[in-house]
Amino acid sequence: MPSKNSSYIHVDCTEGDEAILSKIPVGLKVLDISDMYFAVISSKRSKNVEDMEKALEGCNPTWIVGSGEVDAYKAQGASNVVEGGSLCASRNLALEKAFAENKPCVQLSDDLQQVCFYHHKRDYIKPFVKPSSLTEANKIAAQSDAHAVSLAAAARALEAHARSRNSYLAGTFPNGNAGQACAGEPIFEEHFIVGDFIVVRPSIPRFDPNLTLKEDYDFTAQHLIKYEKVTRWNRVTLFANHYTNEGGAVAIRNTKREKQNIKYLRSKWPGVFLNSPRGPCEVVMAWRCRDITIGGTRIYEPDPKQPGRALQGQAAAVAREKRIAREKKKKIAETKYKVSSSK
Repeated sequence: MPSKNSSYIHVDCTEGDEAILSKIPVGLKVLDISDMYFAVISSKRSKNVEDMEKALEGCNPTWIVGSGEVDAYKAQGASNVVEGGSLCASRNLALEKAFAENKPCVQLSDDLQQVCFYHHKRDYIKPFVKPSSLTEANKIAAQSDAHAVSLAAAARALEAHARSRNSYLAGTFPNGNAGQACAGEPIFEEHFIVGDFIVVRPSIPRFDPNLTLKEDYDFTAQHLIKYEKVTRWNRVTLFANHYTNEGGAVAIRNTKREKQNIKYLRSKWPGVFLNSPRGPCEVVMAWRCRDITIGGTRIYEPDPKQPGRALQGQAAAVAREKRIAREKKKKIAETKYKVSSSK
């Protein structure tokens, strides 16, 4: 089984690449890497250039970096370097450059260690039977064929799956926990796509510059509201060092900023981002819980103690309408009082 302690330069991915590309829908052409635009989104991590350039050999990657950082990356051996600026500005520049060439955009974090592919015969038996527990899912993961795969092969496979499903955003399971990755169906169409490794086919959504963190949550929601689906291949997992690696988002991440971004997400996408058991600086994306104002079936009521609470049903809808009417009436009365007092 692949080891998360191994970097790409120490792993032979030949067998894994053959395995992942063999699982493409029958009859579907897989793009050559020359038909894809590879972009490494990076800031203050020029020391990662050597490893990532080796991992992306043959992909002709473009490094899109922070303001004033181009020379530092070139000094470390990056062949193509462009200044992007902020995180979202860099991500959007990558999209613009790729789409201008009519190519899908492959965006990668600069500190990826390894991408792995797990497959088990039960994944191809219909209907899919969900494991009864995480313990069972862990056993299935242990019994699966597991391979390290190259970034190029993973990107080609993700793009093909997205194209076959008529979605425009594809990605991996958001971490390297194989048991969790095997706990659900092989592909989800309404779940969070982590920004560490994404494939974006030419499309309309762009990263929201109002966000300094958690921009990938918003980008996933944008694709869901626009195209009604994404492609998350749960049997493809990734390992990255972005929570401990100096530079990047680590340089700006703190509790205050995390909460500000979460507040913005919840105001933009009511009902979608629920409380996470991992703490106040994390969220769980639940697209099915979205408010009726963004195409859902639920009534979302903000609660200071439970910001992710979602209410459902006619009674909740009636209660909200009454509350809004009361607040409107109160506001009108206050305005009239201010006018009369000023005379």
